[in-house]
Amino acid sequence: MITMKVKKIIAIVLALAIIPALTVFGTGQKTVAAAPKETALHGASVKDAVRRLNKDAHQLTQATIAIDENAEKISQGESLEDELRAMAVKMHVASRKLGQIAKQIHKDIAKVAELAGQREAGKAEYKNRLDEIVADLGKYAHILQSKSDLVHKVVFKAPESHKEYADAIHNSFHKAERIAENLGKDTRECAEIVGVSIAKLPVKAAVFPEQYIRMYDKQGKLLKLAAQQVANKAHGHLCVCGATAFRVTQIAISQLWGKELPTKGDLAVIYHHPGRGHKDVFEYLLGPENVTYKKAGNPRHLTLAQHYSYAFTRKDTGATWKTQMKEGVIPKRFFDLRYKVKGFLKGWHKTKPTKAEKVAFKIKFNKAINNILSMMPSELFEGVSQP
Repeated sequence: MITMKVKKIIAIVLALAIIPALTVFGTGQKTVAAAPKETALHGASVKDAVRRLNKDAHQLTQATIAIDENAEKISQGESLEDELRAMAVKMHVASRKLGQIAKQIHKDIAKVAELAGQREAGKAEYKNRLDEIVADLGKYAHILQSKSDLVHKVVFKAPESHKEYADAIHNSFHKAERIAENLGKDTRECAEIVGVSIAKLPVKAAVFPEQYIRMYDKQGKLLKLAAQQVANKAHGHLCVCGATAFRVTQIAISQLWGKELPTKGDLAVIYHHPGRGHKDVFEYLLGPENVTYKKAGNPRHLTLAQHYSYAFTRKDTGATWKTQMKEGVIPKRFFDLRYKVKGFLKGWHKTKPTKAEKVAFKIKFNKAINNILSMMPSELFEGVSQP
């Protein structure tokens, strides 16, 4: 009997000893199995990042082609002034260089895609390939920056017969800037996924506060329109004019509708600013038939009283709201620097602005946009009643 009890005890002890061993073994098996799964997930994340990079690169190529094709059309315009055609030729040559760089960026991304399909690919290889994208983005951005003045000269000098092509160059140029910025951002995100540090990105866009307008379209669908999105679609980029037109419309809606929302087409405006940004954004928001420009003062020398005053009318009731931008929103010397920098590009005078004046104008330009998109309504415009 004693022998049988001893055997049972031994059997129980052995069984208890085996259970932890099995548990440990099982845990080990799970750990080993988890590694390939983690690698697969990691690879999938990289592949998703590569797809985004490819999409960016495709859009960059399309914008570059648009610049090239429209610059060529102006350069071949036999009825145009020689000076304008010469500028278009320079833009055409620059766009060809941009196209070559965009093509190289596609190749850089293809190399990253190859690495994403290799389980043994190391961080050093990823870093080298991603740094190549950043380097080529730097070259692309450098050409864009060097041709910014030229693009605007083409727009200012193009006659009505070729305005369509000049505007297309302008819009595609600024679109390329935004895409390059987005491509840089997606490259950085890809680097973070694989855990490497890459070279500093060469393109950094100014970041501004966002503002929104809500209204219904004519089919009754509620729209939520963002200032920067509207400016990009309507005008090609965000500028002081576009930001002002958006913000004053937003405030006009609150003054004339209160907590209610209008339907697109119910609001009309009369404005006096000669800038294209005002026209483009107003027409996008309100419809061309509801936007009226009336010239006031000297368009080369802007003032708040003459050029930043607006009259809005709610068409269903006839109610009106008139306003003017307040002092302090536009930084001091902005208008003076505008005349020196943009006036030279537009041919108003022949005194070339200094580099310091260009930098100062850009700083004040961005400061003005920031103020317009961040200040309270009562800080921006006269005649604002608080809800």
